[in-house]
Amino acid sequence: MKSFFTTPFVKFACLVLFPCATILNIQEAQADSSPDEIVAMDLLTVKEPGSQAESRLRVIRLTTRSGTKGYGDYLDFGLPAEDEKETLARLANRYVEQNQKIDIFLTDPSVRAVGGGHTILGQTAEQSLHVHPVTAKAPNALFLREGFGPMWQGPGKSGLVIALQAALLDLAEEKGPCRVRLCPSISIDRKVDGERRLSTPDEMQQTVASLKQAGFTAVRLELAGALEDEMSARGECAPYRYPQEVLGRIGSLVLASKKAAGAEMDLIVAANMNLSTDGMTYLALHCERNEVALLENPMALRHLPEQCEARKEFSQPLGFGGDYHAIEDFIQGIKNQAGTVLVPDAGRIGGVVMLARTADLAREAKLKVAPVVQGGPLSLLAVARSLSGRDEVLWVTSPNQEQWLKDDGVLKIPLRMTQGSLVAESCEIDETKFQIRRVAQVETKTRGK
Repeated sequence: MKSFFTTPFVKFACLVLFPCATILNIQEAQADSSPDEIVAMDLLTVKEPGSQAESRLRVIRLTTRSGTKGYGDYLDFGLPAEDEKETLARLANRYVEQNQKIDIFLTDPSVRAVGGGHTILGQTAEQSLHVHPVTAKAPNALFLREGFGPMWQGPGKSGLVIALQAALLDLAEEKGPCRVRLCPSISIDRKVDGERRLSTPDEMQQTVASLKQAGFTAVRLELAGALEDEMSARGECAPYRYPQEVLGRIGSLVLASKKAAGAEMDLIVAANMNLSTDGMTYLALHCERNEVALLENPMALRHLPEQCEARKEFSQPLGFGGDYHAIEDFIQGIKNQAGTVLVPDAGRIGGVVMLARTADLAREAKLKVAPVVQGGPLSLLAVARSLSGRDEVLWVTSPNQEQWLKDDGVLKIPLRMTQGSLVAESCEIDETKFQIRRVAQVETKTRGK
């Protein structure tokens, strides 16, 4: 009788599994002593902000055992200071490797319970960025839509995802030149004496004119804030249609902006995924009359069938995808002709790898893509690098872009722009202008429950 260890199956198992186990042990041993291990995360805030953008800027700094540092950033989204440290510590200690999607960064909120809890502390940037499916029995990390701390509510999750990924990319030295068109995003309202109000046509004209003078060739107007306050005061809840009076006020601001933009500058209007089919149609007709290049995100993903049917009533180009969490959502949007431009939120879709896949979808469908980044200059640069040189990319949108071009701000090496396109190879903050707070370190890391 043949020995158990000489049977073909067992021979094969020995040849395959034993070397794999050895390799894993070697890798674990190397990781334990690697100078590239991440050992700390810090939060940096501007000491003496010279603008609202600088006061909202938050920088994540990762430090390795060898002292190398990587930086990413996000914009404050209203999280109380006492919760900020806890939320960032969870970001460091409980990111997720998904077991059904390779290379998606952090959790996909469209999936309720996936993978196992992991930490970036004690890992290298390469290990965290290039994840593989989790097949071992690991403790489940149940990141529900309402879970994972306050960051999963509102805009916070998106900005934090890209901030952490930008810091890891910085550590991994995945850098290089980039050239991509920029599109600053501005609100049509402003705060006066602590209260929000719609801007006047003159104020909008001045703002757009200053951006044009700075060299930008596109600008995006956000319809949110004061408009939503007014609709709530009227007793309306989304999805809704703006009354004619409100549409007239929006139209006057768009017209004033278009006059300042002229033919040399594309004007984009971004709704907040809160319109009904009638609301989208009426707004689209107003945008057509004012020669708006693109109307973004008029309706939410859950109303995709209605949006696809209603857009047959007008010819205004539509952008879609601001609230999409998965590639499959875009596949359905393309299939049903939801619009002509894919507008993914870079953090919500899962990071730069998934963003590049979204751009691939746009190219294959002969459409365009115009991603949005909810972050500062470091996050903007990370996303721009991932899409540099792609013909299907119209522009990359983010707030406060004009602030990150200044030589006298908080950046030691600011972003550079030529003919409306980002051409910077690097961006570096001036740490002397920031106060630093420790968020997490390897000695006190916690494991996911």
